[in-house]
Amino acid sequence: MQGYRFLTLSLVLILSAACSNLPKEHKVITAKEGIISIPVSEVNDGKVHFFTYKKSGKRINFFVRTDGTGKLSAYFDACYICYKKKKGYYEEGTDLICNECKLKFRISDEAWENKDCSPIMFKSKLENNNLTIKTEDIEKGSKLF
Repeated sequence: MQGYRFLTLSLVLILSAACSNLPKEHKVITAKEGIISIPVSEVNDGKVHFFTYKKSGKRINFFVRTDGTGKLSAYFDACYICYKKKKGYYEEGTDLICNECKLKFRISDEAWENKDCSPIMFKSKLENNNLTIKTEDIEKGSKLF
């Protein structure tokens, strides 16, 4: 009888994890006085850096990348087509790849313009060797998560 309880509990835990509707949690970042501040030295390396900002228990995932021209930009870890699956993107070599449709984007490309699946850029700016993001700008993307 105990074996059945263990098996039932194990199945419930596995199914709960697999069916979770929450997006993955990345490095959690907080805001101070309505501003998220990320040191440029931590993200200006030609790679993609994923973060999670939490608002009222909701995870808003985003990433920062440096394109081939040296410009830093912030994007929601979602697109208007695949966001409902809450899978986001991952980095592989020199590409960013959608976890849902597997579409690839060259990290070094200056612009990502694909009508089907494309990361959604939002406002950020460079200030005092930091990439700064207003919480009001990132919170506009909460519907994607």
